[in-house]
Amino acid sequence: MSRLAFLPIALFAASVAAQTTTSCNPLNSTACPDDSALGTTYNGTWDSSDTELNTKLWNVTAGTDDIQFTDNGLELVISESGDSVTAESTFYIFWGQVEVMMKAAAGTGIISTFDLLSDDLDEIDLEIKGGNKTSVSSNWYGHGNTSQYNGVDHAVDGPQDSFHNYTFVWGQEQLQWIIDGDVVRTVESASSGQYPQTPSRLKFGIWAGGDSTQPQGTIDWAGGATVWDDGPFVMTVKSIKVTDGSTNVTNYAYGDQTGSYESITSTAGESKAFKLLNKKTTTESAKQSWEGLSTGAKVGVACGIGGAFAIGIIAFCTFCLIQRRRGKKERKLADEAWDNNQAELMEYQKMMRSGAFAVSNTGRREKF
Repeated sequence: MSRLAFLPIALFAASVAAQTTTSCNPLNSTACPDDSALGTTYNGTWDSSDTELNTKLWNVTAGTDDIQFTDNGLELVISESGDSVTAESTFYIFWGQVEVMMKAAAGTGIISTFDLLSDDLDEIDLEIKGGNKTSVSSNWYGHGNTSQYNGVDHAVDGPQDSFHNYTFVWGQEQLQWIIDGDVVRTVESASSGQYPQTPSRLKFGIWAGGDSTQPQGTIDWAGGATVWDDGPFVMTVKSIKVTDGSTNVTNYAYGDQTGSYESITSTAGESKAFKLLNKKTTTESAKQSWEGLSTGAKVGVACGIGGAFAIGIIAFCTFCLIQRRRGKKERKLADEAWDNNQAELMEYQKMMRSGAFAVSNTGRREKF
């Protein structure tokens, strides 16, 4: 059979993983909201001490209950027909780098994937088929054009058996896929729609292309029908590092409807993600503020603290002195009262001994 006989299937397969929807496509609307920028570097690692993805940085759009945290990392688990797990970042990057340390799920028809996706459906992909033990696939789309066929396979030894480092390096001049430190593919820059070039968020997840609910073409592309009795199927992500191509930016916006990188504008400032990732404890903030002071300012602060301490000591000593004087006065009065009482008692006893008082038979006191 000639190679051309496979072309329709290949073209269909190319569209299988492409994202074809967006909440607001800037190519068709001028009212789309701005994209929240990362504006820094995000470096996430997970283990059994974690309980959930940070909801300020990630949205889990499918399979919330199918995410587990273990000593191996973040596990995405599917076990029956219809299951899938998808998480997407709340932040966008405009150029930059994405580095994922992951172990793909094994199983015929099971797809482990991560990608960059923009509002106008520019897309950069890496997909791993659970039944393919020797390679992974890179792909890209411009403006969600599913008629494009840009998929390429890359040799990888056992992507389901051990962790591998998969990296996108995405720039204005070129796009590269790097696996375990080796550049396996480079795509040169081109015009809008022919090269991904608009702000994108990161998505990752697991799904069953071989599920019986999928079209036959999808099942064939995924490597065959999924046997759910062989599950559960687990994709494990140990870490994700994302670096935005811009810093000190809060938002990205489309200046027109061309979908060109030249139309993208940004707003300066610290992004929500930056503030969250660089949030400091009170002690750390105080230390940073102290280290940022000049020598003269530090001397002034030290003198101020010393003066306040001295005032406190003086006030305490004054209080003690007043209390001491008050105590002495009260003691003197008490002593004088005691002396008076003792004198009266002695005088009374003296009069008693001298017979100055007597008691009659009637009980009435009389003086002789």
